[in-house]
Amino acid sequence: MSVDSDQGSSEPPVDLDSRYQYRIFLGIEHQQNQQLLAKLLGQFYSLQTSPIDVRSWGSAYDLCIFDSLFLGRFKERIAAQREAASPVFLPFLLLLKRAHLPLLTPSLRQQVDDVITMPVDQTELLLRVESLLRARQQALKLSALLAQEQLLEQQILADNQVLQAMAVQDSLTGISNRRAFDDKLAYEWKLGRREQTSLAVVLCDVDHFKAYNDTYGHVLGDQCLRAIAGVLDTVIRRPADMAARYGGEEFALVLPNTDREGAMHILNRIRRTLKARAIPHQNSPTSPYVSFSVGMAVAVPSDTIQPDDLVRAADAALYQAKAAGRDRAVVAPALDGG
Repeated sequence: MSVDSDQGSSEPPVDLDSRYQYRIFLGIEHQQNQQLLAKLLGQFYSLQTSPIDVRSWGSAYDLCIFDSLFLGRFKERIAAQREAASPVFLPFLLLLKRAHLPLLTPSLRQQVDDVITMPVDQTELLLRVESLLRARQQALKLSALLAQEQLLEQQILADNQVLQAMAVQDSLTGISNRRAFDDKLAYEWKLGRREQTSLAVVLCDVDHFKAYNDTYGHVLGDQCLRAIAGVLDTVIRRPADMAARYGGEEFALVLPNTDREGAMHILNRIRRTLKARAIPHQNSPTSPYVSFSVGMAVAVPSDTIQPDDLVRAADAALYQAKAAGRDRAVVAPALDGG
């Protein structure tokens, strides 16, 4: 087996991108053929005759050229490269005696991308090499495009997640907003109806908040609302519970699987925590510190009442708390099933 050095010419491939340094591995057991191939291909490409770790072939080489002896000796390693983690196409070219073509089984044929018979016409060899390298370069470009598309998709997904989070998050306080409250209440209502567990809704209104804004200004007013949201978010510890900004200076709680006693325990902790913060409110007729009025309603969801009934009951209790002098909590009368 030999490379025919008298046929054709050794002109370089005409359309190769000169800026790209192709790397070719020569797995040629026949020493004379290896020398001839190295002399011919070494004019145009970077050659390597000692294979590195098979797991790195996809990044180390752009083309592998084997003879039948090398393929037979390292067929397991070559097959492993076909199954390697790198998804980028790495072409394999087999040099084979014409008389040995009948011995090329389908399984061996699947391990290579092209076969060229010996003795080899130099021009044909260079054209075959160029064709495989072009395929490799196109595969690399496609892989880069796919990677960019994946990054773009990931960025779009991340942006959508941010937008979805923003859609249910109050921009001022950082806790859930009214939309999130409504969705949460609807979900927990269905769950409570199925499980027949109590559900509590709490509405909180900051006492004399207009007077607070008039006294301290809207910047400190916003800080006050953030502080109250922080108190609610700190006290609400169970994963299923939710604190939300209901609107303006109103806040709301959804407390699944919570009866009146449990809800009052949470409310007392919230009121104690807020009093401990001691946010000054010098023009409040109720307290020298920021306080809020609370209305609470509890029910076991059923077919005879709706989530809105629970919210209306809590709102009525909140109105009573305000009418009774503020800075207090009022529990609504039991609803059907409450």
